[in-house]
Amino acid sequence: MANTARELIWPKNKDIIARAVFLYAGQGESTIILLANGDTYRTALIDINLDLNNGGINVPYLISDLLEPQDKHLDIFVNTHPHNDHLSGVIELCDAVNISEVWHSGHKPGKKHGDAYNNLHKVIDKVKESKGLEILLTGSKGPKSIGEVDYYVFSPASYVVDDIEGETEEERYRRIHEQCAVIKFGKGSKWIMITGDADRDAWEKHITDYHKDRLQSTVLSAPHHGSITFFKNQDEDKPYLDALQQISPTYVIVSAPKSNESPHGHPDDEAISLYTAQVGDKENVLHTGKQRYSFICDIFRDEELSIQEDSGKLAEEYGLATDAAKRKSSVSLPPVVPPVDSRPMGEMQ
Repeated sequence: MANTARELIWPKNKDIIARAVFLYAGQGESTIILLANGDTYRTALIDINLDLNNGGINVPYLISDLLEPQDKHLDIFVNTHPHNDHLSGVIELCDAVNISEVWHSGHKPGKKHGDAYNNLHKVIDKVKESKGLEILLTGSKGPKSIGEVDYYVFSPASYVVDDIEGETEEERYRRIHEQCAVIKFGKGSKWIMITGDADRDAWEKHITDYHKDRLQSTVLSAPHHGSITFFKNQDEDKPYLDALQQISPTYVIVSAPKSNESPHGHPDDEAISLYTAQVGDKENVLHTGKQRYSFICDIFRDEELSIQEDSGKLAEEYGLATDAAKRKSSVSLPPVVPPVDSRPMGEMQ
């Protein structure tokens, strides 16, 4: 039976080879990836966050609605790094759906993020008990494929996946951002890059020079929720722009609440200015928290690309603050937006 997640997110146009849905997750991040595989799509979720304070989407409930009702089968859960705002709700996700594979960066955080880390490993244990796979992410030069879609893993590099026991809490937090997973999905000339919280050290020391000929991506998920840490280690630093210039995005997606709602001031005004200068149009820097929107990005078989917003419908139906997630998902819902495959905005030539 129809539901909002299925109506808005599942592709109706078979010319779509890959779809990324950047969910409004409050102070955190969560992205659905759908990858063409014959007459259906492989399903992946990259990171998860539950933010009641800022009305973030109840991701486990949404994913449960999205997947086929017969088996509630999620092919892959990816965790870019084990911090709370990228793992909150992972147990609830595992309870709601069947996960076949867990990909993660392999790092252990400090005590502040220990519960989320432990929950991740409870999920991994459950997946392995069901004959699923645990995959440690490491960067490599060559692409791999899922169904009809290619992907690259740029980070963490194998030589920096090291033991960080004994470091202070602050040092470990920074080092995990330095070793955060960075992945892009796509085909031909169109790519979507997911960056987690990868900071300036990650790009400057480990990614940009080594992968510079492979970084170009049409859509960039702004590292660390639009924080300035992508560009600077200290306020007085000159911005590091090499990575952004090599990626050369046409669109930037910022996953964060409004800056006055964020405990960290995300997104940062200077970072937004730098992104805007790169893409050349402020309308192409898309901020989920500005209006509680989620953004749907499609790559087509002819290598065109389009981005649409959901007009806040997913946050309205599944937002934690609205208590909507307690409603029965079996209720038949009327259409809420025009078909998402019609390319009305952001179409690439």
